[in-house]
Amino acid sequence: MPRLLALEWDGREARVAVARTRGSDIVVEHAFVVDLELGGGQTPAESEVGKRVAAALAARNLGRTETLVAIGRTSIELRQLALPPSPVEELPELVRFQALRQFTTISEDWPIDFVHVDAGDSESLHVIAAAISPDLVRQIQGTCESADQTAKRLVLRPFAAASLLHRRDKDRQPPCTLMVDLLAEEVDLTVMVDNQVAMMRTVRSSIGNGAEAQSRALLGEIRRTIAAAQNQLSGHRVERIVICGDGSDQSTLKALVEDKLTCKVELFSPFSDVQVEGELAESKPEHPGRFAPLLGMLADEAAGAAHGIDFLHPRERPTPPSPWRNRGLYIGLGVAVCAVVVMVLVVSGMNMDAEIADLQEESQALEKTVDKAKKKSDDVNRVEDFLRTDYAWLDELKELSDTMPPADDVILTQLNMIAIPSGGQIALDGYTMESSQIEDVQRALRSGGRRVVPKGGGVDPRRNEYRWQFKELIALPLRTDLTANVAKPTAVTVAPELETPAEAVQEVPAKDAPRTEPPVDAPAQDPPVIEPSDLEAAALNKPVNELAPVEAPIQDPPTTEPPVSKADSPDEPAGKPAAADGSSQDAPATELPTVEVPASEDPLKSDPPASTSP
Repeated sequence: MPRLLALEWDGREARVAVARTRGSDIVVEHAFVVDLELGGGQTPAESEVGKRVAAALAARNLGRTETLVAIGRTSIELRQLALPPSPVEELPELVRFQALRQFTTISEDWPIDFVHVDAGDSESLHVIAAAISPDLVRQIQGTCESADQTAKRLVLRPFAAASLLHRRDKDRQPPCTLMVDLLAEEVDLTVMVDNQVAMMRTVRSSIGNGAEAQSRALLGEIRRTIAAAQNQLSGHRVERIVICGDGSDQSTLKALVEDKLTCKVELFSPFSDVQVEGELAESKPEHPGRFAPLLGMLADEAAGAAHGIDFLHPRERPTPPSPWRNRGLYIGLGVAVCAVVVMVLVVSGMNMDAEIADLQEESQALEKTVDKAKKKSDDVNRVEDFLRTDYAWLDELKELSDTMPPADDVILTQLNMIAIPSGGQIALDGYTMESSQIEDVQRALRSGGRRVVPKGGGVDPRRNEYRWQFKELIALPLRTDLTANVAKPTAVTVAPELETPAEAVQEVPAKDAPRTEPPVDAPAQDPPVIEPSDLEAAALNKPVNELAPVEAPIQDPPTTEPPVSKADSPDEPAGKPAAADGSSQDAPATELPTVEVPASEDPLKSDPPASTSP
């Protein structure tokens, strides 16, 4: 959103207002005063004014932007002219001609601007014409350059303040109003009829005489202005007086005017009808009424409204367009466009029926093909869904057997393998002799990039040697090698202390086709964390906090005796090594888990569920 800067100065101070445009509205960010007094009644040079304003802007981190400058009534030539009725486009030349005859000090190079006023005379056209010296215009532009700004507008101050009051009263029809704007050195007295400036005066304010003396002197100027307005405006009488300010400095004047005159008196705070931000939201300037012309200029510029009097853009006679300019080009272009449109419509109408018939025939022929392709696609999707969860459980069991710690340290009491639509999972329970061996088990289960979710554990007081219980859940990702078969030939590994004769071991047959490993350079995917299913929840033991000692007698876990060899004595069972003192000692029994492979829910697979015991 672009920024706008409004500037005005006199011999005592410079007033600055900075705002951002938000659509056709403004948001005022800064409003401050720059002191210009040099002491001893001296007036600062124009270059000094620009330097002080530049320093104040730099202190607030404000750079170059579009600048609107307000100028007072005492710096220009102003008169009300009566002109014969004429067209609006001829008014600029007519006003300049009449102003050069009636103004005494102006010349041909002076900028002249004007506004139309309603004086109640139907036989004449009344305007307020204003002229300014070109030297003063250059001086004001030089001051703006000294402040590192560029003057875009040069607006007559009473018109800017009246525009702000008009925005507040635009939804009503106020009576003839006298607007009083108390500035640092001057007082603007502006008469408004139907929210338009009809007459204006500027008087010097009495400085240093006290509020009571200044108010009485200003009361006399107000009376003279009311009398002059009634004389010049053909019977319009001032019925309302509006004083710019919040009442802090204008209370004495307001009370005196209400006591001495019969007009209605109002206070008008310029910041009451605009949006403010930053430091202005907390505290307004010391004399807020002096900022009415600045805020009026900012509001008109943001809304794109024409300023009342703008000496940098005075009203001029519009350049009449040539009646024959580019007329032949426009006619030829119109004819060509019409010809093209007609041709396109004719060709489209001729070919549309044939094209519709061809498309309908093609659509009917493609319907059967689409139905067949859809059926094949559905079949392929069902097969792929089945293959993604068709795990080679014997391979998974072999990998667990190869990576788990030795049987002297770990025993398993339960092992469940199941395939679900979101992947596979292996739930296993077991015991270790030491707590540190549980970390070894978890580390072994995580080999190969597996995701392992601990499900509990702790000390089981019912056991003597293998006392540390653990429960783990291994999450398997969906298969990506859908063309590979399920398993390879797998050998069964038996712990040394649980060795059985060779004839008692059944070798698990492998499926026909070998398993195809995924490519090495395939990106690794983290397996999803699978929430425990009903089958898994039933398979897992209770958490560790429920493994408290019970009062019931503790029973030793059942042991599985290995088969008796023919060479062994019936009195000496196999699997019981002799102790050091010659006595026989039972080795800890290992509970062999049962691997349950559920039947696939896919309609293409009808094999019943199998149970494999390693």
